[in-house]
Amino acid sequence: MFNNKSDFTPTLSDQFRMSAKWRKGHTKRFSDPRNADASRRLLELESQIVISDCDWETLAPLVSNPSCLAAISETNRDVGFRKHPRDFAAWLENLHGNLTRQ
Repeated sequence: MFNNKSDFTPTLSDQFRMSAKWRKGHTKRFSDPRNADASRRLLELESQIVISDCDWETLAPLVSNPSCLAAISETNRDVGFRKHPRDFAAWLENLHGNLTRQ
């Protein structure tokens, strides 16, 4: 699916924004305040995207699989609910875990 970091990074950014919008929509449907918090957190994580060459070497074989987008979505759905990544690096660790399980 993704053969280089320069293609992967903008896709991640798009996925963070789409997930944040999805969570924001849930704030109107459900009274759970975690949705608004998760929406904000996803946008914060999006602003922190930096993937080192070392991290890319680890991710590259995993993100070449079409199931990568599903793993990104799963990782984003966890933010603010099952996982509370302190920064983008922690989010990337969660993504790696989801990719290796698939």
